[in-house]
Amino acid sequence: MVSPSAGGSQRSRPVQWLLLEGDRLAITGLVVAAVFLLTYALIRWGLLAIGPSSSLPTMLGSGGLSGLLTLLTVTLSINQLTLSRVFGSPGSLRDRLEGTVEFRETVEDLAGVDAGTNDPGEFLALVAETLVAEAEALADALPAEGNAAGDVEEFAVAVADYAEGLSGVAGSESTVDVLATLLGPAYADNLTVARGLQRKYDEELPPSVDDDLDAVVTLLEAVAIARQFFKTIAVQQDLARLSRRLIYSGLVAVLAVVYLTMAYTSSSVTLPSAYLPWVVTVVITLLFLPLAEIISTLLRVATVTMYSVSVGPFVPPEER
Repeated sequence: MVSPSAGGSQRSRPVQWLLLEGDRLAITGLVVAAVFLLTYALIRWGLLAIGPSSSLPTMLGSGGLSGLLTLLTVTLSINQLTLSRVFGSPGSLRDRLEGTVEFRETVEDLAGVDAGTNDPGEFLALVAETLVAEAEALADALPAEGNAAGDVEEFAVAVADYAEGLSGVAGSESTVDVLATLLGPAYADNLTVARGLQRKYDEELPPSVDDDLDAVVTLLEAVAIARQFFKTIAVQQDLARLSRRLIYSGLVAVLAVVYLTMAYTSSSVTLPSAYLPWVVTVVITLLFLPLAEIISTLLRVATVTMYSVSVGPFVPPEER
């Protein structure tokens, strides 16, 4: 039997930071800085015309403003998507609460604690510690000989290694950091192997081993549920932040575009020529600021969604 790996393929750290772990404001700042430097360089090299006879006023006054105003629609759509997950009837909200409480009680019973923590990282660490304990109990309860003992012991070691990798999220200050630990097909691979062992050695394993194996399966299922729940929280938080930032940056960008457009007359510009390249560069950068915020946020939302689609033993190739 081939044991499942403890995790999926690893990307390089810069790519991992860009797509998932990096602060979205920092990534937005990098995009904006790149736009600023490129725009200023093109103006200084004479590749972009910004004088009175250029098409810049028309571009800013029509295309720039219309593009920015569409952000109102984008912001409203994001708010609608976020609020659709928050609102609900009393009955549906009660069902969701009862389901969450039942899920927590299952984990707490296996962990032997009265009440688990509300912190996502600490709760996942509790699941991981309990999974390690159950895997060790499973290995200790195995008979001394037999094919079942060898296969189940190999599985118990793989599960313990996987759970050790999850326990490091304790104390994490970001839901995304917790979620990043759960991405990959390892939980599904372990679930598949566990169910295969239960079916293959149903008659050979003693009741105590069956009980420990059932506990491991329950905890792996808890990991799958926690992954989807934390994904929902992380995506909602990112979309809510994006909506708020678009309001701020959109207002600033619209004002900057309007003011610069009004600085151009039919034959001249009211701004001193020495300052014009800097002003135009800043305004164009502000024009791209909302787009940079959308890019930085949706990069992470799309990455999280793509690599946490599955719930259970079916894992699409892309998620691996």
